[in-house]
Amino acid sequence: MKALYFYGRFLPSFTGIGYVARGLPLRAVKADFSGQTWVVTGASGGIGRAIALGAAARGAKVLAVARRAEALADLAREGGAGIIPVQRDLSLVADNLLLAQEASRVDVLVNNVGMLETRHHATAEGVGRMYATNLLAPFALTERLIADGKLDGGAIVNVASGGLYNAPLNLPGLDAPAKSFNGFVAYATHKRAQIVLSDTWTGAAPGLVAYTMHPGWVRTEGVRSALPWMDRRIGPLLRTTAQGGDTVLWLAAQRPTPEPGALWFDRKARTAHAYARTRDALATPDEVIARLENDLAKVVS
Repeated sequence: MKALYFYGRFLPSFTGIGYVARGLPLRAVKADFSGQTWVVTGASGGIGRAIALGAAARGAKVLAVARRAEALADLAREGGAGIIPVQRDLSLVADNLLLAQEASRVDVLVNNVGMLETRHHATAEGVGRMYATNLLAPFALTERLIADGKLDGGAIVNVASGGLYNAPLNLPGLDAPAKSFNGFVAYATHKRAQIVLSDTWTGAAPGLVAYTMHPGWVRTEGVRSALPWMDRRIGPLLRTTAQGGDTVLWLAAQRPTPEPGALWFDRKARTAHAYARTRDALATPDEVIARLENDLAKVVS
């Protein structure tokens, strides 16, 4: 019943119905990103692919980062000279640090890569694969870019999910051991923590702004594999990948003043809480950052 209530409550807003109802198809993002360098992670498919193509079509040079070489090659063929394919395993801190080292100035960083698994798997670096992919490795990438001065005057967009509505800020859900692992709790915890990262990174370098956005419910291969029942039941109502990436392009173009604790959805800052229970945080933002710093130090030592 809880799941039925959740999906019944948000279906009119989070699907393509909401995108159309807000008139967004009639207000295309008009922007010229010429001269800008973007880094888009998880760019080989889904929302990331749409973001990369959208930025390149508006003049940006896009470092499209993903693991699958063939999918990246397809993306480069479609996107033309504006797409620079970069093959990396984004679950590995080492690959993310290498990416940061190789990048020059970055005008827009889109931390889009994400995953939801129902069983716990560890990376070669000894970290939970979901935790590493969704949070720790992007944290390493972004922190290094900031430290090296490569994001000065730039923008960061963290691509989250409505899944964050299901968990308060907490530490145990970040990387629970296999015996107590719950992929849905982990996913919600990771996405909730992204808001902390955006608040932390805004102003961390001169002129740097950071946002966390919700793409809505988008029909992607990730949804088909992780939530097949959702695709079967309401697949035709789900958003296209371009609709899911729309707010990323808008944020990069408009650079609105960041609002602490906000979740950007359909070009507006909105509350990150759908239920009162998630307002009672079980950890502080400082504790989350400290945990990430500690886990990162263990990996790189």
